[in-house]
Amino acid sequence: MGIFQRLAEKLGIIPENRTKKINEERENQKNIMITNLLNIGFSEEDVKEVIEIIVKAEKDIQEQKDLLIGTNINVDDVNLAMKPSFDEIRRLQQKMALDIRTKIAEIKQRKGI
Repeated sequence: MGIFQRLAEKLGIIPENRTKKINEERENQKNIMITNLLNIGFSEEDVKEVIEIIVKAEKDIQEQKDLLIGTNINVDDVNLAMKPSFDEIRRLQQKMALDIRTKIAEIKQRKGI
């Protein structure tokens, strides 16, 4: 992104791209996690095991988001139509968090950390 684009966003002339910001924040969080895992003694392969959980969950969540496309067309109650996908996304996020904690604990035990 060019300097003029960033300046225009900061001044409110062009709305900021929220999706881009969210994706950048997710990448930043993943990088922090990777750094922390490497700092406590995880190998690159160990980190890869943890990141694979995140990648799979992100794919599953995106599939649910894709199902939401067009749900607001010809629907009396949009919230009711979207609720199953939102519930599934929440479930996938919670499962990912649990799977990550479990995998990290498993690797720590295996390595004696």
